[in-house]
Amino acid sequence: MTRTLSVLMLLFTLPAAAQSPAAKKTLDRFEQLRPSDADLAMYRLDWAEDLAEATRRAAKEKRPVLLIVIHAKYGDMITGHC
Repeated sequence: MTRTLSVLMLLFTLPAAAQSPAAKKTLDRFEQLRPSDADLAMYRLDWAEDLAEATRRAAKEKRPVLLIVIHAKYGDMITGHC
């Protein structure tokens, strides 16, 4: 089955699935557990990849720089691994 056909089939079956009590219960639970915008605010910060870029942008925008130093072999705040 082609990918397009699979997507179309899924789109046509979603309304029927969403009307079932089990699907409704699952969607309600998802909404309860879903992080709020306030919880996800850190991930919307305007991160810079290095201090030089952060300093340049901070001066231009007249904002402070928050420096986070990660001392780990695989630490990377840009991708969320620390």
